[in-house]
Amino acid sequence: MAKLLLRLRMLQQCITSTTTCIPRRYSCTPGQSLPTEPSDIVNHSRDHPRTCKIRQLHPREVSVLSNSQPVEGARLRNEELRLMYNTDPNGFFLATNEDGDVMGTIAAMRQSDTLGFIGFHHIGDAYQEEGTKLWDAAIGYLGDRNIGIEVGTQDVEKYTKLGFKEEWKNGCFKGSGIPLLPEVQGNRLLRPIAEMGFGRVVDFDTEICGQQRVKFLLSWLKTDKPGAAQAVLEDNRVVGYGAIRPLQKPSSHRIGPLMAENTALAQVLLLSLLSSVPQQTLFMDSPLANPSFTRLLETDLRMEQVDERVRMYTRGNPGVDVRKVFGVLSKDIG
Repeated sequence: MAKLLLRLRMLQQCITSTTTCIPRRYSCTPGQSLPTEPSDIVNHSRDHPRTCKIRQLHPREVSVLSNSQPVEGARLRNEELRLMYNTDPNGFFLATNEDGDVMGTIAAMRQSDTLGFIGFHHIGDAYQEEGTKLWDAAIGYLGDRNIGIEVGTQDVEKYTKLGFKEEWKNGCFKGSGIPLLPEVQGNRLLRPIAEMGFGRVVDFDTEICGQQRVKFLLSWLKTDKPGAAQAVLEDNRVVGYGAIRPLQKPSSHRIGPLMAENTALAQVLLLSLLSSVPQQTLFMDSPLANPSFTRLLETDLRMEQVDERVRMYTRGNPGVDVRKVFGVLSKDIG
């Protein structure tokens, strides 16, 4: 009964709410390529046919997911979107009209038998009813799990009414790269993840995140770029790790995840990762619960906070040790 009431409240709220998303039209005809840039997207008018079909996202359509990225210049490449899609392909949904045009997206990822996460939620103002159907598909797919989501500060009240509880805030930081630092690259504590036992990184990540994500990490941390995936060892034990990957926009990169036992170790990792892409544009989501690390980003590295989001769960923090999370992987995957 409690579950039913929660879903009814969700449906009611979605029907009466509005979003700040711009209605967008994406071609979904089989065999055609999907747009990856905002300039390729044509706005819908409000008198467009209202016939709606909810279906699962096909692997070739992952490019539409980038439209859920609100920060300019921070859109993920299709390669990274596919890695996220592969975490749970059955949980990625589209709302399409009778012409096959995509009106909205949502992802509901089953992270374990007890935990799920909702991301890539994008729906236009003209399609609130379709947004309700997408939301219902996601909630139905996740079932009776503790559900996580990350929302803008302006949406916290709405999701609180839907049964979510605020756990912590993440700041999105943007900055320029720093020159190559030989002393950081040669730090004896740092090891390329590709050259060490991957299992130790997984164990450390599981200890902090409260869930095991072996398959995804193995793919995300596999990179040919020197210095792009590093770990810190003390007494042959992993006490921190981090990765940096390119974004859709040229000369732009995203740092995450970045996990460490303390701020000092996180700083060593961060400087090493930054040194692998000198003088380039960088993005990073970092919990604001670590003020000393935030000061490092803003004061020492002169990064600017360009956005703020709130992590929420229906049943509270599932065991994430936020004190040791210095770089969040993504707002859309947790």
